[in-house]
Amino acid sequence: MRKSTLFILLALLLVSVVALSACGGSKATPTQAPAQEKPAAEATEAPAAEATEAPAMEKKEFKVGLVTDVGRINDRSFNQSAWEGVKMAADKLGLTENDIKYIETKDAKDYADNINQFIENGYNVIISVGFALGDATHEAAVNNPDIMFIGVDQFQADPLPNYAGLIFPEDKAGYLAGVLAASLDKTGTIGAVLGTDLVPPVVAFKEGYEAGAKATKPDIKLISTYHPGELSQAFVDPEWGAATAKQAMDQGADVIFGAGGMTGNGALQEVAAAAEAGKEVYCIGVDTDQWETLPAAHPCLVSSAMKLITPGVADLIEKAYNGDFPGGNYVGDVGLAPFHDFEDKVPQEVKDLLAKTKEGLLDGSISTGYNPGGAPAEEATPEAETKTITVGMVSDLGGIDDKSFNQTAWKGIEDAMKDLPVDGIFLESQQQTDYEKNINEFLSQKKDLIITVGFMLGDATKKAAEANPDAKFAIVDYPSEAPNIRGLLFNVAEPSFLAGYLAAGVSETGVVCTYGGINIPPVVEFMAAFQNGVNYYNEKNGKDVTLLGWDNDAQDGAFTGNFESTDDGRRFAENFFDEGCDVIFPVAGPVGLGSAAAAKDRGMMMIGVDTDQYISAPEFGSVLVTSVLKNMDKAVYDTIADLVDGKFVGGENYLGTLANGGVGLAPYHDFDSKVSDDLKADIQSLIQDIIDGKVSVK
Repeated sequence: MRKSTLFILLALLLVSVVALSACGGSKATPTQAPAQEKPAAEATEAPAAEATEAPAMEKKEFKVGLVTDVGRINDRSFNQSAWEGVKMAADKLGLTENDIKYIETKDAKDYADNINQFIENGYNVIISVGFALGDATHEAAVNNPDIMFIGVDQFQADPLPNYAGLIFPEDKAGYLAGVLAASLDKTGTIGAVLGTDLVPPVVAFKEGYEAGAKATKPDIKLISTYHPGELSQAFVDPEWGAATAKQAMDQGADVIFGAGGMTGNGALQEVAAAAEAGKEVYCIGVDTDQWETLPAAHPCLVSSAMKLITPGVADLIEKAYNGDFPGGNYVGDVGLAPFHDFEDKVPQEVKDLLAKTKEGLLDGSISTGYNPGGAPAEEATPEAETKTITVGMVSDLGGIDDKSFNQTAWKGIEDAMKDLPVDGIFLESQQQTDYEKNINEFLSQKKDLIITVGFMLGDATKKAAEANPDAKFAIVDYPSEAPNIRGLLFNVAEPSFLAGYLAAGVSETGVVCTYGGINIPPVVEFMAAFQNGVNYYNEKNGKDVTLLGWDNDAQDGAFTGNFESTDDGRRFAENFFDEGCDVIFPVAGPVGLGSAAAAKDRGMMMIGVDTDQYISAPEFGSVLVTSVLKNMDKAVYDTIADLVDGKFVGGENYLGTLANGGVGLAPYHDFDSKVSDDLKADIQSLIQDIIDGKVSVK
């Protein structure tokens, strides 16, 4: 193993871009989950025997606690593999069952509380399992520098000396699985049943799997499906996994890759049942050698795309015990599991191909194409430098001159046409049925790049990309769902939090308000963070500013149901003003202009959205304190520039943040003298604290 800063995720993705929803359940205490409980006992079989071969070491007081993700300790996958690592280390270091314990997380909202249970009980090392626990673990590590933390699948963008992120190149493991799947395939179709695209490692597995399959058999068809539900359910839904695998097999898929904890296991077991019934199908497991952990899948389980979590966790615990704990990112190994009963069914030429592929992945001569950090995948060619690139943009509803979302994206194309050899054109969508029609029009014109604008175009863009794998797409405000799509995402929670703090600070009535156009995640993300900013202002300043229009606890609020009607925007604003609100934050595109008109008539204040509306709608400059910026023009421009330079990479996501300038707050313009110096200083301090991870906007 080696320590490395491997790649930058958005996300975080997104990140960064999604708030975890509560779904019921209860927290546990460390004493409720001792090492000898039945779930852990079921998970002990393979590693424990190997670990006992190490020489005995001098025993010292040392306690290790593990907090699972919502997949449970005996998920026969991710959590279980990490727990095996704890037990492996315990055997090697001479720790007893009283020194190691776990807490099963029943609900995502309990992550921080469960970590704190171990902190309060004096544990030396605390392990949290999964990308979703990253924020809670980072905060705990910052506040407890004397405790060592291990975050499985948690990339450290801001490394801490007491926090090791155990990360893996999942795309490489997925690539090997894709080569194997395509080599065994006889129908021309393979499948993948996946946990959620909210978790970057799952996306990496999927992208690698598809790339490996395409490299082996270019014309192969891939049916891949992410769990559509909340993160708390995505990895614990074997029934959905089974139903999805059956649908894929009904469409001809004869190899299924299951990457989603218990959800993926449901898929493997469904394929196993089909194999037992005489169907010639195979399945491939994930994370660990599932031949050992999921015997029910034996009839189809040819191999598993392994992240060697168990030895990785054990190694980091041992380093912590010996006083040489590495902070930052710690890169674990990946590979394919043995073929077991399928050893004779995998042809030697396939084994040779896999060996050669693994060697190429290690030495860099083979690329998976997965590129979350946005680095260029290939050098520019002379042809790319001289060719005129044609770009077509499909707007969402609201029109190209909406003074917001579509207009800002189009500005990125206009700027590219000024600076680069680019010809651009747009088509306006008047209704949702126009999305597919407009995309197909640009496909018929053989545009070099098709840019679609907005969450609502996600399905149509994915459908077109999958049907036209040689075409290139980018979509604003939606993640990539195909290897020829670049997702342009923005962590709007960061500037929306600042906007909430600012609104509370300038309010004279002590009441602020917000509403959305349609109740969809990209809209809710603004509103939820806005409330968090108001709450943070109240907490820091001992105030009681009230927010109307959104409730984080209820996860519900006020929505016009459209992005077009300025009359609705005026009506909503006037109702809020009648209830005492004097600062309004509309997250509704052109609808918000109606609210601006009402604010101007009533002498109220407004915070704009998406673009600097003081510039795009100057007639309302007198009411605009600031605007929450999604610098979509920059993201669109940079994407086109990458294509011109021959550096466009699909299957990746760009993420705009405060740190990289992709999001922010607009200047105060006419309100510069009305925003107090103390409030301005607070905002500047908050920006840095958010970038540094000292303040969470979620």
